[in-house]
Amino acid sequence: MEKKIRKNIVRAEQSRLGKLNRYNLIYTKSEAVFNDLAILTATIFDTHIAVINFVDQDNVWSKVKIQSSQESDFTNETSVCSLAIIDEEGGLFEGLSISPRLMSNALIASEMGMKFYAAVPITTDEGFNVGSVCIVDKEHRAFLPNDREKLEWVATTVRKEMNKRMAKKIYA
Repeated sequence: MEKKIRKNIVRAEQSRLGKLNRYNLIYTKSEAVFNDLAILTATIFDTHIAVINFVDQDNVWSKVKIQSSQESDFTNETSVCSLAIIDEEGGLFEGLSISPRLMSNALIASEMGMKFYAAVPITTDEGFNVGSVCIVDKEHRAFLPNDREKLEWVATTVRKEMNKRMAKKIYA
């Protein structure tokens, strides 16, 4: 029974990765539409850091960053965003530095000193979590239910942009 469950998990992950690869979002440069959405997200939440990430098997690909325009190549072991796609609810860490699960994370323990992180998954129409929209702050802050709704709106907008990309491929 355990072997069958493991096989189903592997098959589901292969399907998720296959869908992600069809969008041509990883191994690519930042794009204006995602950058604009990240800027809007940072403005809505009054934070300096908003990120749109896509998660493959081994890495987290940041399409944009408000604080830095560099492409990111965080591994799934160092990125909090890889945790956010595991759960349908995303991730919310209001006290990052005191979370036992995250204390050793380089982004939290380093001079960057993240204190707040909130994310919602970016899902495909088929329900695969392929990435996350997240906000980060160096200050502790509350994350209210209507804040989650706003972040989910951004993730839905990202999905619509992804779908436009697929439609262009089909009709090109």
